[in-house]
Amino acid sequence: MEHRDYHRLKKSIGQCSHMTELCSSDLQQALLHRDADKDGIAHAADASSLGEGPRDRLKDADTGWMQETRSPHWKGVEAPTWLLVIGGEEHSNMFQQQLQEDVLSSATSSPASTLYSPTPYPATGTWVQELSSDQCSVRLISLLYQCASEVAAGAFDRANLCLEHIMQLASLDAPHTLQRLAAVFADALARKLLNLVPGLSRALLSASASADTHLVPAARRSMFDMLPFLKLAYLTTNHAILEAMEGERFVHIVDLSGPAANAAQWIALFHAFRGRSEGTPHLRITAVHESKEFLAGMSAVLAREAEAFDIPFQFDAVEAKLEDMDFDALRHNLRVRSGEALAVSVALQLHRLLAADDAGGGRRYCGAGGLTPLQIIARSSPSSFGELLERDLNTRLQLSPDASGLSPQSPMFSPAGQGRPKLGSFLSAVKALCPKIMVVTEQEANHNGALFHERFDEALNYYGSLFDCLECAAAAAHRGSAAEERARVERAVLGEEIRSIVAYEGGERKERHERARQWAGRMEAAGMERVGLSYSGMMEARKLLQSCGRGGSYEVRHDAEGHCFFFCWHKKPLYAVSAWRPAGAGYHHAGGARSR
Repeated sequence: MEHRDYHRLKKSIGQCSHMTELCSSDLQQALLHRDADKDGIAHAADASSLGEGPRDRLKDADTGWMQETRSPHWKGVEAPTWLLVIGGEEHSNMFQQQLQEDVLSSATSSPASTLYSPTPYPATGTWVQELSSDQCSVRLISLLYQCASEVAAGAFDRANLCLEHIMQLASLDAPHTLQRLAAVFADALARKLLNLVPGLSRALLSASASADTHLVPAARRSMFDMLPFLKLAYLTTNHAILEAMEGERFVHIVDLSGPAANAAQWIALFHAFRGRSEGTPHLRITAVHESKEFLAGMSAVLAREAEAFDIPFQFDAVEAKLEDMDFDALRHNLRVRSGEALAVSVALQLHRLLAADDAGGGRRYCGAGGLTPLQIIARSSPSSFGELLERDLNTRLQLSPDASGLSPQSPMFSPAGQGRPKLGSFLSAVKALCPKIMVVTEQEANHNGALFHERFDEALNYYGSLFDCLECAAAAAHRGSAAEERARVERAVLGEEIRSIVAYEGGERKERHERARQWAGRMEAAGMERVGLSYSGMMEARKLLQSCGRGGSYEVRHDAEGHCFFFCWHKKPLYAVSAWRPAGAGYHHAGGARSR
């Protein structure tokens, strides 16, 4: 995908969400007619509450489209930068014309013809062949937003029909990035819909989730090789540690990155320590990881490299997940000793502690007039299926207390309420260890909002950019396995993150990414203060991009105070690195870094 003429296309593509609302309203009238015919119940009051029809509202299309929409939660959704696959005024006009034609077709169709069509597309797949690539992109985005809106409302029938149309356009093996992205999001939305019946969803999804776990480590290695973001994070983390440890003879580094850990980061630090004027320190690395096999491999690699560099070295392994550790015993578990200068590195893991705080604090579905999930499905499905659910399943399946809440009106999650919050306990424990520096790498995105529609919109934008990065990296690799590696990353790494953000709630929603400014608030509230990242560290990161031939689309930026580095794709920040220490510790941060 090419990123140009964003402002020219933003208005036309951004109207997808408005078109979604028009089509959804038309579909709602059709379903009301169906229910009236089937049950003999008058729905005149419900139909009149829908207001004027899509055709009437289109009269104001030239004066700013709709001033009010049926779904205020999706109002004002802007076009993502990664969607800009074409440029020029001609294409922009084509987008707008196509969107208008879609809605006019929906508005003029009869209730019977729209009974099983959430959008004006034929039931068969022949219409797909008539679409250009650009038309396919517009319709996919419109369908995704419409489907998310239906899922959020618990509209089982309409969400199902949206998914049918999406999958006529999308596929995990499709040649275009947006088609593959849409297939992954469709999978996540389908799982979200299934979570209306928690017992059913858990029985079906647990087996499929475990089948691909062996692919994840290889997929993470492929992602590290193909994209520069983790390499940049390792480099800037090492640079900050090197500056903080100037003059120290005994250095202890704690690696809490878990699945994101890589021995290559510390081998590079060996090189850097070798170049110190005062010589290499006695170095000890403690790594926390859930895999005993990974830790054994990391230990062997680092011991061999340390011997080659003639560096006094010790490796300690802690077999655990960060979120499962006893933070009250953190000093003991990490074997922190007096007389050693301590540095802590944690990449892409802190957000998982937010999920631990939410475990057991789920919410019940309270939309659709207080109906249970089974009643919602029963009322929106054919009578035979509905009777089966009402008569049989409702007596067999017990809805769990953390059933997913799909309604935008559902109450916010509340923490489990027992014990201290995990993140707060962890930060307090780290502060008590008095590290000279703690370097944090996190995704620069807000995927921890309480409202589903906000998370969906943010995730679609964020992962669209990452899919775009992977596509470009695979195309530039010029090797036969590049496409296979890209697919592996999309499905086993990014796909799992998308499913976590979109499909799950409560403690099951592990990916709780937040922006750097939100993390700053959490860190400062825990008694930590910023450590400025040096300009020389940023220049080293930019040199790395140039040496890898990754200039142009990639960029390393910093905030005004030099406190945080952002790794960007087409100027969109995707990852952020920041450094911290206990407030008032009074450390002198050498190396020309800014300090507060």
